[in-house]
Amino acid sequence: MNAPENQHGPFPFTERDLEPEKLAEGARETLGRFRRWRETNSGVVADHIEQHTDHLRRMTGGHRFPAVAGRRFRPAARRADERLRMRREAIYYAAYNMAEVIEPARVDSFAAYAQRHMGTVRNVVSGIDESRGAAGVLDSLEHRFPLLRGAPETRWLAGRLDRLHRMLPDGVVRSGSMGKVAKTVAGVLAIGLYDTFEAGRVEALAHLARILPAAYAYGAAYAIVDDSFQDLPGEYISADDRARCRSLIDRGLSAGERADIAELPDHPLVDELYELQSSILEIYPFEEYRHLYHAAHSLYLAQEADASWRIDDPPPGGLASMYPEIFVKAGMSRVVANILGRRRCVDDAFYSRCVNSIFVGQLRDDLIDHEEDAAESRLTPFTFPLDRADTNPLDDMFAYSAYVVTTVFDGDPDVADAMTYYTAKRMVRVMAAGDRSERFVRGYASTSDLSGLLDAASGVPRRALRTLDSSDHRFRRRAARIMTPRAPTQVDCRTFVADRLGFIEDARHRLYPLTGDNELNEIIAYAFAGTGKHLRPALSLMLAESLGVDPGSLEPALVACELFHTASLLFDDLPAHDGATLRRGKPAAHLVFDEADVQLAALSMISSGFGLIAGLEAHYPAHRVTKIINFLGGVLGPDRLCLGQHLDLALTRRDGPVTADEIIDMYALKTSTAMEAALVPLMMLLDRPAPEIELVRRYAHHAGIVFQLRDDILDATSSTERLGKDAGHDGRKATVVRVHGLAEAQRRLRTHLDGARRACGELAFDTSLLVCLVDHFASRRA
Repeated sequence: MNAPENQHGPFPFTERDLEPEKLAEGARETLGRFRRWRETNSGVVADHIEQHTDHLRRMTGGHRFPAVAGRRFRPAARRADERLRMRREAIYYAAYNMAEVIEPARVDSFAAYAQRHMGTVRNVVSGIDESRGAAGVLDSLEHRFPLLRGAPETRWLAGRLDRLHRMLPDGVVRSGSMGKVAKTVAGVLAIGLYDTFEAGRVEALAHLARILPAAYAYGAAYAIVDDSFQDLPGEYISADDRARCRSLIDRGLSAGERADIAELPDHPLVDELYELQSSILEIYPFEEYRHLYHAAHSLYLAQEADASWRIDDPPPGGLASMYPEIFVKAGMSRVVANILGRRRCVDDAFYSRCVNSIFVGQLRDDLIDHEEDAAESRLTPFTFPLDRADTNPLDDMFAYSAYVVTTVFDGDPDVADAMTYYTAKRMVRVMAAGDRSERFVRGYASTSDLSGLLDAASGVPRRALRTLDSSDHRFRRRAARIMTPRAPTQVDCRTFVADRLGFIEDARHRLYPLTGDNELNEIIAYAFAGTGKHLRPALSLMLAESLGVDPGSLEPALVACELFHTASLLFDDLPAHDGATLRRGKPAAHLVFDEADVQLAALSMISSGFGLIAGLEAHYPAHRVTKIINFLGGVLGPDRLCLGQHLDLALTRRDGPVTADEIIDMYALKTSTAMEAALVPLMMLLDRPAPEIELVRRYAHHAGIVFQLRDDILDATSSTERLGKDAGHDGRKATVVRVHGLAEAQRRLRTHLDGARRACGELAFDTSLLVCLVDHFASRRA
């Protein structure tokens, strides 16, 4: 790490200090120097706070009715206000986003360039067509960056935004994550535009087109890693898959190691990350851009720490112990955006300015988001229990802002004016959020200076909020609202399943509670634990969604379906059948419990399943329920599912040749029958026409065979760890791969995939989820 030259100013970070250990040390050094500076500069801090207050007073006066009405009839005054706003925005943008001070002679030219090429606030937000989803957001981006209008890269971006929208978990989409993606894309493009504002149009367009994929990758990575993998509860992605993702990301960022597709968890967002890594490495080769990957690695590790903090378990070191991680996270988010958006970062002084100045912005954002963070149990400086905090984050926010203006920007008066003005605007929004928010903020007002600032902020008329808002925040909120709704049938099928795991598990616990204290219930609980996919009940829910059926009315059938399937696995694993040793990532049940008791537990699950099916009478006519009980009895009986298992054993024991058709027939009886049992009963409950029921049955037939053929291919080519069950176990069974080879298995897989797709194409309702699922069956990695 570089030896510090100025013991009074912040640590002088350079490009070589972006690795995690060096950054953490430098962050602690800067924060220590800030505390020492603050002790002897209380007057500077007070003056800085007063500058905020003066802005707020002017905002209050400027938005009173006489002033507003007067400007309507004084065009010169309006133009002067607009010029001042543009100058401030240009100065603030350069200082906050790019850690630069624009020379006074260049301020007006950049402000005019930004106005011409980035559009006004009104143009940015009004250009979004709410009915067009990702395409509407793209239109708004083109309003903001007219240079990109019609470029091929923007069409690519529309496709990627739409794809990501289909992949993200429902909770992440509803929280506005797509708005953050769009805002991040716009932020990187804005840096690129600033970087080229004195270049020609051709050069500027070429640069923006080059960085657009990287801008998307950066925004998408936030939504995938931060909002999805780190923030979502455990059922969305298993602990093992999280650990594998963490390892792959860590190795990719620290060493530029390309992920091996075979190592990746079978998850749509992991697939997207894999593609993003490939595109980023192509544009920014690791050896040439090590500093970019070091910065991204430091950002990732800081986000990991941030995600681990919880309100009910704050760090024992107190609030101040969180500051270095927050400092690194904020600083690296801006450093990464600049490396991506600029043609080059001109000098080492940029890194020092950038890393040291953004901490105040993070504190400000945490203040603005304190209610949302508290609702999600996220621990931030403004959700840290006040009675246990060892420092006051509101005091720290304004004091550090004064420190940045004084020591990072050498007290530049234009930067001081712009930064205090925009922070004052944010305070207006915080104080206008309601009485509860105002009381909360006033609890941190430890000095008369801060109390006066808050009084001034609460006095700004609420009608001023719209005109005081910044374009990027308005763009983010508008984009988030537009891309929040999505049709349930238009999501990635794997996302659909993951989003409904909680619903399925809740239904199972309510309808099949296992209240008895006996060994059979212990076996059943063990069988349900682990990394099961809940595929059969999810299939039922996909069809229900396609047909517009309330999933709540199907809960008994969903739980019964899972009971039937899990019972069949207990039987399959027994020594008399497959003799498996591993199931759902843990030892097979008969290796943990008495084998006879395992058989009894499986039988009891089947009996309970039929009992649950009878409960459908609460929502559907009794004669239809009776009809599906009869149907399921036949499907699970000696002519279908059980016959399939018998044939599996018989073909394995046969001394003579086994044909591929015999094996396929066995697959149909075992796997296809189970899928048919998940789909056809719903069609019968709804009294759908016989031709439709036959098409759904055909789909189940082909999809089940595709699933089993892919299972056999994976058994021959994957590891036990990847599958969560015994890999290579099928080496002694009759499978198409073992008996007729990999090429024949792949040929037949394609044939049955086409058959499943054709059946979907002939159905009159939306079958997008079913098509997606069978496509996934054909390519899954586990």
